[in-house]
Amino acid sequence: MSDIFAGQLKSSIHRNVDHITENTQPFLTLPLNIEKVKTVREALKVLVSKNILEGVTSSKTNEKVEAWEQITLCKLPVILILHLKFFKYSNYRCTKIIKAFDFEFDLKFDSTLISSETQSPIERQYKLFAVVYHEGKNANIGHYVTDAFHVGYNCWIRYDDSSVKTVQNEDVLKPQGTRVPYLLFYRKSDIFLPE
Repeated sequence: MSDIFAGQLKSSIHRNVDHITENTQPFLTLPLNIEKVKTVREALKVLVSKNILEGVTSSKTNEKVEAWEQITLCKLPVILILHLKFFKYSNYRCTKIIKAFDFEFDLKFDSTLISSETQSPIERQYKLFAVVYHEGKNANIGHYVTDAFHVGYNCWIRYDDSSVKTVQNEDVLKPQGTRVPYLLFYRKSDIFLPE
């Protein structure tokens, strides 16, 4: 499983007077905060943006110093699962964020998102092959629907309980009503599926 789904994030803590502390963490799904953004690309940029840290001290002088954390992707998996955080937890309650959110069939990771040791440019390109949506106004109840690309039929198919039907590309990318994308499944573009 880890050969297919596992990636790695690198967390770097920078202090204005000290060395850089780095930590590598594995992931199977990449959670993206979507509350203040409108696209997957914007959510990825938020993930890797500098985060100012409070209360950090120098390891040499033990005095407070300016510091920030930066996350980059250092290993991309064969199958990338993006978890769009449409459920917001606060004050012991869970609410659902309902808004238009853009994602694309093709996803490319540029140098602003990845660390320098990440794979070659062709290994940074992904193709969408499935979407799991949550439908309903509330986070604690609702219905899940999946769209998946069928290679043999060369089209998108919607799986909704016992209903299975083909759907158009725009129906995949532009869910209607209270339906929001919850999980996006991408595969590396250099991985070919049999036809």
